[in-house]
Amino acid sequence: MSAPPTKGDQLSGRQAVLLVIRRELTERTRQRSFAISTGITLLIVLAIAILPGLFGDDGPKKFDVGVVSADAAPPLAAALQRVDLGPDVKVKTRVVPDRPTAERLVKAGDLDAAIDDYAVIVEKDLSPDLEALVQLANRDVRIRQGLAAAGVPFDQALAITDPPPLHARPLNPPDQARDDRRTLVTFGVFFVFGQIFGYGFAVASSVVEEKSSRVVELLLAKMRPSQLLTGKIIGVGALGFAQLCLFMGVGLAAATLSGSIDLPPGVGIAAALVLGWFLLGFAIFSALFAMAGAVASRVEELQNTSSPITFVIMAGYVGTIAATGDPGSPVARVISWVPVWSPLVMPIRMAAGEVSVPEAVIVVAAVLVTVVLVVRLAARIYAGGALRTRGRIKLKEALAASART
Repeated sequence: MSAPPTKGDQLSGRQAVLLVIRRELTERTRQRSFAISTGITLLIVLAIAILPGLFGDDGPKKFDVGVVSADAAPPLAAALQRVDLGPDVKVKTRVVPDRPTAERLVKAGDLDAAIDDYAVIVEKDLSPDLEALVQLANRDVRIRQGLAAAGVPFDQALAITDPPPLHARPLNPPDQARDDRRTLVTFGVFFVFGQIFGYGFAVASSVVEEKSSRVVELLLAKMRPSQLLTGKIIGVGALGFAQLCLFMGVGLAAATLSGSIDLPPGVGIAAALVLGWFLLGFAIFSALFAMAGAVASRVEELQNTSSPITFVIMAGYVGTIAATGDPGSPVARVISWVPVWSPLVMPIRMAAGEVSVPEAVIVVAAVLVTVVLVVRLAARIYAGGALRTRGRIKLKEALAASART
């Protein structure tokens, strides 16, 4: 173990932190694995953004329906046009001379269905949309024919069979822009989960690698443990933040250009929610992972020392899924109040409009307090365990060692 550095040997706090930040950024961006993982993730982002636009909905459903009767074709065609199943369902009718011809055209795929008296000829089965069209149109024609046979004038028959539609009056009308922002934030949060876990573990790996290679002794000869830890967290976090911005920017641009989505109003607010909560979440978990690295002496031990943190993150992931399904549920609300899980759940609830301003302020304040406490605790454990390279140590031992330094 090297001798403790004298005050004259040490860098100033600002110099030390900036030096470590620069070192982390330089070393990690030079790694081939970083370039490969970034490239693979970008390909996944592009696939998610572009494929729905290429293979998604091609427009309204169009049905070709044949009618085996010249006399029945005009009223049935008119009835089919009157049936309203929304703008995504369109129908086109044509007269077919006889049933054999109708069957041949259906088998060849030239007709989706053919109507012959009371029968609907189809190849295999009748799709729900086409069945609704045919049944409603047939009922309309049969009722009018019955009214006409009973002597009801055509205008009265039309009024009877074609009444004005009911109009929906929702008590809580949907906000499409808000729903779109929520969808974007949900996708962003899953990337946040990956970034927090991946770069948090990178902090732990960096700590334990410096211990096993004894590089930490050289670094601590020039700076205090808290400065080294601060620079490491900021440097790794800045890289994760920049990468997250890259993924979000490329994904949104690709999805917009491919026609997969139309960016809703307030997309900047949605992006700010994702990025802001990433910073808070990374601050907490990177400090926790730093503790895991500080008490391990070898990379092989890191799996065990970091397993409780992994469990906490995965529990937050489950909470994120619950919030995605119902952001206003009691489960989502309770989970979002737990500081270590707030960065994963609160963005979704806020984008869905399920968080009041006072609640948001309280939760953010609780997370900030947690960040301060966890970082301070991590600094103490790091100070007590950074120079301990002879086997795994306990958290209590690391705290006791830091108190003696």
